[in-house]
Amino acid sequence: MGASMHRVKIGQMITRQAITVTPDTPMVEAVAVMAQRRISCLVVVGDERPVGIFTERDLVKCAGYGVSFAGRPIREFMTSPVVTIPGSLSLYEAYNLLLTNGIRHHVVVDRGGKVVGVLSQSAIIEHLGLEYFVELRKIEQIMSRGVVTVAAGRPVREALARMAGGRISCVVAAQGDRPEGILTERDATRLVAAGADLDQLSLAEAMTRPVRTVAAGSTVESAAMTMKRHGIRRVLVVDDSGRIAGIVTQSDVVKGLEVQYVDSLKRSLNNKEDILRETAKELLDKSVYLDGILRSSVDLAIVATDIDYRIKYFNPVAEKLFNYSAEEAIGRSALELHAVRLSVPVRLLKVREIVLKRGEYRFPLKIELEGSPRFYDGRVTGIRDRLNRLAGFVMMLRDVTERRRRQEEIRHLAYHDALTGLPNRVLLVDRIAQALSRAGRNASRCALLMLDLDNFKEINDTLGHGVGDSLLQAVSTRLRELARKSDTVCRMGGDEFVLLLSGCVSREDGDLVAGKILSAFRHPFACAGRPLRVTASIGIAVYPEDGADEETLLRKADIAMYRAKEDGRNAFRRWTAAEPPILGEQKRPATKGRQH
Repeated sequence: MGASMHRVKIGQMITRQAITVTPDTPMVEAVAVMAQRRISCLVVVGDERPVGIFTERDLVKCAGYGVSFAGRPIREFMTSPVVTIPGSLSLYEAYNLLLTNGIRHHVVVDRGGKVVGVLSQSAIIEHLGLEYFVELRKIEQIMSRGVVTVAAGRPVREALARMAGGRISCVVAAQGDRPEGILTERDATRLVAAGADLDQLSLAEAMTRPVRTVAAGSTVESAAMTMKRHGIRRVLVVDDSGRIAGIVTQSDVVKGLEVQYVDSLKRSLNNKEDILRETAKELLDKSVYLDGILRSSVDLAIVATDIDYRIKYFNPVAEKLFNYSAEEAIGRSALELHAVRLSVPVRLLKVREIVLKRGEYRFPLKIELEGSPRFYDGRVTGIRDRLNRLAGFVMMLRDVTERRRRQEEIRHLAYHDALTGLPNRVLLVDRIAQALSRAGRNASRCALLMLDLDNFKEINDTLGHGVGDSLLQAVSTRLRELARKSDTVCRMGGDEFVLLLSGCVSREDGDLVAGKILSAFRHPFACAGRPLRVTASIGIAVYPEDGADEETLLRKADIAMYRAKEDGRNAFRRWTAAEPPILGEQKRPATKGRQH
């Protein structure tokens, strides 16, 4: 599996073109396309380049909250900007990004940024084949035990609201602990496309039955085979009495692959280490054949010494790394090499003891080359003669600088907004959890400020998306300047931002910051060479008075923000329990900030 996932490029496995629409496509038509083609997402393109994505999860949220699609284009509901990947990425790199970002689709683009396809979890599982699940764990180790159930007589709208609020892909209609049917995101798409009255239609009339199940104690392989056989993305797990024990989705299966990948990678590394060890035993002879192999190692610096650390071999990569020619280095002690003395002189003196005891010595190394830091994985192993006596050492230094850089880029992409560089929702949730934990320990408060730009759509429509993007970047800069180092400024998506204020003394702290923001917004923003004025509406929720968890605080700040808009915009409102939630009258895009 490890080798397969590293060798296969995404461009090789995309067999179906992405279904695309324009930003002006009516939502009614877009949903009809999704239902007719039985697809889980639409890519929104402008000039053949992706500008947004709309998924089944977005549709469920809209339907659950009673948002009307009539006469409205998809650009009001799509997630933007879109996180894209090139077709040159390996399957493992794309798989790792799906896990890191917590999403189910990647839009694949060519070198010019044009859409060439969509990579989904289903495609990964289909490409690898069921043989990769044979060694995976029992189903109980990856399944979700918290299955959301709804009585079959309840309205479909209520079931969809439960799905939207919990960010889950299905609900189960159950009688007691026994399943009667299931309502999925695909069902929601079908019902909305058909114009069903979701408030009058009962779950019993709309759900899919029978529910596909696997027995508790089964393997992940059996669950994957059941899903493939029936063309579904989830199965229920039931006990011997037919009671619900859990649920397994394709997302759970994909996450389970990570364990098998790590195991296979360890086996692969062990095989390579055996080959290197056999090569090292013959290194002192330095035959023409072996010398050619070692000199061809373009990213591995190799230095071989005798038992007294006197250098016997010095390959071209080592020459460049240590700034010594092979002629200068061979015959000298490794301890005399200036770069080596800077890195591990004391450790080299203890290598004999460590190698005899453990077989090898590993260490990280950082070296400044031409003013830039380079990072290496170092490894020292023993060279043994034909009598299996320790006869010398071989040190190998592999340059991992680019790998570290890619890992840092992937990590940053996973936790930050691509346009503004601000933390995204994934990182915000983590920061909120930390802030709430500290506030609970210190008996202090936290405040969440939900900020939405007023009439931002008109700026995009009249001046173009380029100016709109420039304005969003200018707004993010100003918000960062207003925030303290201990605060977090996050872009949720579109023109929506969140400020997390930690360590608040009173409920009024959030009011003070909101007032400063509104005052700062009175000054124009410099955008694409022109000054622009824009106002904002802000909603405030405070821990612990308004909620004790991230979801509750965000929801209440969101409602308070829309109260500010209803009251004339360019204002802030604090959540009050006297205000009922906005549902049917809500006009906001359902998931404009989160990509799935």
